[in-house]
Amino acid sequence: MLLAKKNGKGETFFKETIIDPRYFTSTYFTEEFQVTSKEIIFVIPRWMKVELKEYNFAGFSIQKSSVYDSKQDADVITYEAQMIPAMKSEGNSPGPTYIYPHLMILCKSAIVNQHTFTYFPSVDDQYKWYHELVKSIKNNNEVIAAKAREITAGLTNDNDKIRAIYYYVQDNIRYVAFENGIAGFKPESADEVLRKKYGDCKGMANLTKSLLTALGYDARLCWLGTDHIAYDHQTPSMAVDNHMICALNYKGKITYLDATESYIGINEYAQRIQGRQVLMENGDNYTLARIPIAPATQNYDYETSKLSIKDNSLTGSVDHLWKGEDKEVVLSGLNNIKKERADEAMLTYLSNDNTDYKITDLKLSSTENRDRDLTANYSLNFKNAVSVFSKAFYVDLDLKKEFQKASIKTDERKHDYWFGHKENLCKETELALPANYKISGLPADLNIVNDDYEFHIKYTALPGKLSYKKTILIKNTHLPVAKFAAWNRDIEQLGKAYNETIVLKPVNE
Repeated sequence: MLLAKKNGKGETFFKETIIDPRYFTSTYFTEEFQVTSKEIIFVIPRWMKVELKEYNFAGFSIQKSSVYDSKQDADVITYEAQMIPAMKSEGNSPGPTYIYPHLMILCKSAIVNQHTFTYFPSVDDQYKWYHELVKSIKNNNEVIAAKAREITAGLTNDNDKIRAIYYYVQDNIRYVAFENGIAGFKPESADEVLRKKYGDCKGMANLTKSLLTALGYDARLCWLGTDHIAYDHQTPSMAVDNHMICALNYKGKITYLDATESYIGINEYAQRIQGRQVLMENGDNYTLARIPIAPATQNYDYETSKLSIKDNSLTGSVDHLWKGEDKEVVLSGLNNIKKERADEAMLTYLSNDNTDYKITDLKLSSTENRDRDLTANYSLNFKNAVSVFSKAFYVDLDLKKEFQKASIKTDERKHDYWFGHKENLCKETELALPANYKISGLPADLNIVNDDYEFHIKYTALPGKLSYKKTILIKNTHLPVAKFAAWNRDIEQLGKAYNETIVLKPVNE
């Protein structure tokens, strides 16, 4: 549509027909631009049972009215919205279901010409529909069984076999998200995913399940919504589920296997699915369960340094260890670039792209086994890290200063801030004192502790050396707007602690 002139007005119309009411799940009042006025009208014939659920209406000017149209034998429900702000795109924000006013359309059933059509009046009916889709998959069981035997050849322990299957799918099937009509809910056959070497979450979950069941294990598909979605299965709707994983019931214990997370080991769970409700298949029935919530200690970013002063540089050795989602971040970065550039990328990552941070003799542990921690060690020559005035050394022992620039611009940000995953960061540095030098005072410790996060910095004088330890814990990944001011004050305190400089002077001064 073209406007005839500047500030002109125009109208555009479009029509969309949804054949299966199950796919008509929601409608939003917000748009990319501010909405001056908007009207959403539902004409619901009495032969159709529909529930409209309202979400996030508080603080918005939205009015509802309802009348009965006898000619159509239908209820006409009208929502009128005024001055609805434009959607605001912000990184690390909650999903739109948490923040924007919208309606969920829950189509339950219909009676037409004495025929009853059942949609999703309950989660039982939703599972029945999902289960029928799964039963209609035509897996080539001979191909899958042969592959399962090949993957586990020579293994005798159940746990080793299970790991081999799970890690095979993680390593060899590329995740390609795809949602469109029935393909957004019906998994592709396991042998086809195996042949193509790629699949969406449903295809990868179905392949994982099929390989495990081919070996006699009790594996099941699970439907769930990631933390991007505000709903769970208390509301029967296809909008509840945007993900599928596999669950393994082994000796009465349920282990969830999400093969789309390429570098997470068994019994480790990504933040996006922790605590989420799953609809787990159980034959013609189902089970509702929740994925465990992992503490911050599942993840670990641990660095130890032993340094000494040489001219204006800090030299020595550094050891690094990563666990959980911190390990996944590093491995994902390495595997998303060409192999010939992996070493260069790792050096850039470890140095925080600081050209004065010179790394040599880098040794990186195997990146193939996600059951083991990822480690790195190297020799360091950090140039210009020490300032010398007269005979005194001025040393900054924190080389990375994580979260230093993490304050939130409260005049710009509108929505809550969600961290990607829980953080458990620890950095320890040991500095050898130059001969005949002493520490000229130590900065005060920093200890900020609350239910959401912790910041700790501590300096300790030891015989012939100085110890520096920093711990940062992000225990709750959801930081609401109401806590932005307190967060900014704490980040300011962290920044001040980072700016403290250690002064070393000759012992005779």
